[in-house]
Amino acid sequence: MQPKIIGWDIGGAHIKIAIIDEVSDGKLVIQVYQFDCPLWKGIDELTACINEVKNIINIDYYTHAITMTGELVDHFSNREQGVVAIISEMSKQLGISNVQFYAGNDRYLESTLAEVQHSKIASANWLASAHYTASKIKHAYFIDIGSTTTDIVEVRDHKVMNTGYSDEQRLIAKELVYCGVVRTPVFALCNSAQVNDKTIPVINEYFANAADVYRLTEELADYADLSDALDGRSKDKVGSAIRIARMFANDYQNEDLDIWEKVARQIRSNQVQLIKDACRHQFMNKSVPLATPIVGAGIGRFLIKDLAQQLGREYIDFEELFDQSPTDPDTINSGATHSDFRIGDCAPAVAVASLALSSTNIGK
Repeated sequence: MQPKIIGWDIGGAHIKIAIIDEVSDGKLVIQVYQFDCPLWKGIDELTACINEVKNIINIDYYTHAITMTGELVDHFSNREQGVVAIISEMSKQLGISNVQFYAGNDRYLESTLAEVQHSKIASANWLASAHYTASKIKHAYFIDIGSTTTDIVEVRDHKVMNTGYSDEQRLIAKELVYCGVVRTPVFALCNSAQVNDKTIPVINEYFANAADVYRLTEELADYADLSDALDGRSKDKVGSAIRIARMFANDYQNEDLDIWEKVARQIRSNQVQLIKDACRHQFMNKSVPLATPIVGAGIGRFLIKDLAQQLGREYIDFEELFDQSPTDPDTINSGATHSDFRIGDCAPAVAVASLALSSTNIGK
């Protein structure tokens, strides 16, 4: 029997975990969760989140494979401090002998070595997903649209062909686009919108975010947004319309819902175009054949399906890369907001756990 693994993807706003309980006849039993963790408030938020996990899962039976992006939050003075703080807290809470940290091409490092090689640990979660994709598909473009960012990575001949590694390098290479489907402010997604017969510039203020847009388009799952709305009010279509209207110097009226639904669709189109431009930049620079499919992951992969169609490419869902036991439910603890997530929603956590199963230096 292979070791039981929990994969952790520690972000600045959420923690995602993937539990691989057993391996039988080549089929995995995988369970995924997401927890709200506003790490920018301090490391105590991470401690509280780990304790919440402990209340649900007896973690003593598991080995832990960990990746992160949470070192970016402004609670930390710099990335090195953030990585070291997260490594220290995870090691203390889970047991230093039970944790390994994902280091990209070096795969897994134990705590002390991970602290020294912090630059390999920082924001490498996208690479775990891409490495797993490369293990399953010979040629592909892996795209993950999450709550805050979009990752775009080429896989060629079962190898990850990234140009950049750090966030700075990946932004320059257009392998990282800083927009998602929950936390991104609306003013980052458009300059203006057509409201009835007027073109109105967007207000550069935090009145509404992408979650409001995709509630109005009815594409964002309720469980995908665990945070409060920016105004602390209702997270339904009307509440979102009120916030979107404010972005364009308007007050929402009861009969105006269809107007703001149309505006939301304009904003959606702008976001798809931002990501499409980044894809085309890579396709042209790397001479990517049209036959190369797009593998989509993240809670915003409904946009990737649309994007693949617009680019004339086959779409493959990240979940299709897993051979799970058919007797297992898609979700566990039905009704709990943190447990409605699917494999494709939490790709880095699932990938880092899955890769750990075949690693030679974890779980021993």
